[in-house]
Amino acid sequence: MIEKSPYAAIRNALPYIVGGVGTLISFVIWHCLMYDLPVSIVTSLKNAFPWIILTLGLSLSFIFALLTRSIQATQRNAKSLDQVNQNFEKQLQQHTRSEEAKQKLEKALLQGQKLQAIGTLAGGIAHDFNNILYAIIGYVEMAREDVEKESLTYTNLGKVLDASHRGRELISRILTFSRRQRHDLKPLNLQTTIESALSLLRPTIPASVTIIFHTLDKDFLILADQTQLHQIIVNIVNNAVDAMDGEGVITLKLSYVFANDDILKQFPDITLTDYCKIDISDTGHGMDANTIERIFEPFYTTKEVGKGTGLGLATVHAIIKEHNGVIMVNSQLGHGTTFTLLIPEHKENKSGKNITR
Repeated sequence: MIEKSPYAAIRNALPYIVGGVGTLISFVIWHCLMYDLPVSIVTSLKNAFPWIILTLGLSLSFIFALLTRSIQATQRNAKSLDQVNQNFEKQLQQHTRSEEAKQKLEKALLQGQKLQAIGTLAGGIAHDFNNILYAIIGYVEMAREDVEKESLTYTNLGKVLDASHRGRELISRILTFSRRQRHDLKPLNLQTTIESALSLLRPTIPASVTIIFHTLDKDFLILADQTQLHQIIVNIVNNAVDAMDGEGVITLKLSYVFANDDILKQFPDITLTDYCKIDISDTGHGMDANTIERIFEPFYTTKEVGKGTGLGLATVHAIIKEHNGVIMVNSQLGHGTTFTLLIPEHKENKSGKNITR
């Protein structure tokens, strides 16, 4: 900023004035010492010599003081400039984080609205189709009672009945996704539940797939539905097996995330409490960004026709949301995939009452 004070010109010229006076005095002294001057002038100079020395000393002192003040002012300006730069960088970072958080929230809102719309549509159709299936199952069972058990008709009706039951299971998954089913949530040991699900899974997966489960020597207590938790583990592990083409390593890791952890700051709509964290990683071929954006959409699948309904991860997403949790995915092509599940820790006081928030 340009200084507008009327003394600014004098202040700027002062060093030159002082320097000029000092030079003039020095030149006079030098001339007196080098050349013979009249006695009267010499006598006058001798009388004025103390004053000349005093003036010269004061001039030098003033110059040094001015230099010191200039150096201090320069240092203060440098510090002020550094502070301004730091404040600017901090504001820029805050603005960048705010924009990123805003984009994430907008994206999550659009995704949630899309899932809600599809869920509402699928749930309405599922209820109507479920009523039709009940009628088909009922009439098929009555028809089987009217024919001989050894007859071809009885066998064919049995196949219709089996297909109807599979359809009813599919309807149940759609209703789970659309959140139209109520489940009784109970305190569960998450570690024991995962071990139970893995014990059911191991006989059904290829021997070339290795499953590793890391956990802490603590109780991970959550409020959940055990069947739904099994469904989560089964769906993600089966997807991992398919992604690895039946050969590789699946690693599950159980740990804690405390309420003050930075990972929770990216989810402003969740409750700030302690969470149980499940990481499920595979060594498969991974996914690109476009696939990651759509994996939780119902009926979206990358599998071949007839090998997937596209409801597995959509159901997992719905179950996690029903348990007030969060699901994240991190993947790169050629570097495998990691699903991270956060489920609120269940806490009870000494009287056994639930204090989970």
